[in-house]
Formats: sequence, C-alpha cells, structure tokens
Amino acid sequence: MNKYDKNLKDIKLKDLFFVILYGGLTSILLGLIIGFLDYYITSLINFSFMMLLFFFSAQFVGNLVRKQYIRPHIVYTIITGLFLVLQVVIILGVKFALLALPGNIMVIFNVNLYFYYVYMFFYSLVTHFSFDYLLMLLVIVVGIYVGIRRTY
Repeated sequence: MNKYDKNLKDIKLKDLFFVILYGGLTSILLGLIIGFLDYYITSLINFSFMMLLFFFSAQFVGNLVRKQYIRPHIVYTIITGLFLVLQVVIILGVKFALLALPGNIMVIFNVNLYFYYVYMFFYSLVTHFSFDYLLMLLVIVVGIYVGIRRTY
C-alpha cells in the first residue's frame, strides 16, 4: 500500500481548503519574516542565515500541513511543494528588493521584481557558474524535499 493516495475522488474539500490556507499563509508570512530578518542580520554582521532559517521553516510548514488532514494525498504534497518554492522566491525576493531600493520598503509588493530576481538567479547560475549559487540551489532543493517529506 502506498503512503499517500493518488485517486482524485478521495480529496476532501475541507482538507484541501485547510492545506491551501495553512500552507499558503504560513509560507508567505514566513517568507516575508525570514527575508526581512535576513536583510537586517546581513546588514549588521555581514553573514546570512537565510538558508538555515528556510530549512527549519520548511520543516515547520510540512509539519503544519500534515496536521490538517487525516489521510495523505499526493495533491496535498504537491501544493505544499509549490508553496515552499513560493516561500523561497519571497525570501530571496525581499532581500533583493530591499538591497535594490533600500529607502523604499513598498518595493517588496512589486511582483515583477520577484520574477526578475528568479530570472537573474538562474541566468547567473548558467552564465557565471559559481559554487555559491550551486550550494544555495542545493540547500533550497534539500529544504523543499524535507518540507515535502514531512507531509506524508
């Protein structure tokens, strides 16, 4: 028997609603908090705890989403994975937005800036290969995997 169900008929709307609510809301809020926190920590001590904080927040989101349903389903796991990817984009985007325009805090609500940052991240990963980018991508993928693994 599989650990999770793949039949779409077994999705409970109540469970799906709470998975989206808790997974989405906590991912967005934790992304904003970690982004701001990392920006200010980096400006004070010139060291980033962003990936470590993301790793722990991904486990927290995975545990929180797992408590929202009784029977695991593959759709709940996929939705959690998408929200964790969104959380990483928000964390990195907030830091990039605050570094790009330090005087204007309202720039974090500009969605185009997040897309631009993701594009520039992968563009610089391909054109200017660096082990820093590769290590960051590895930590992101492992963090998302651990968060998804906690949901089933």
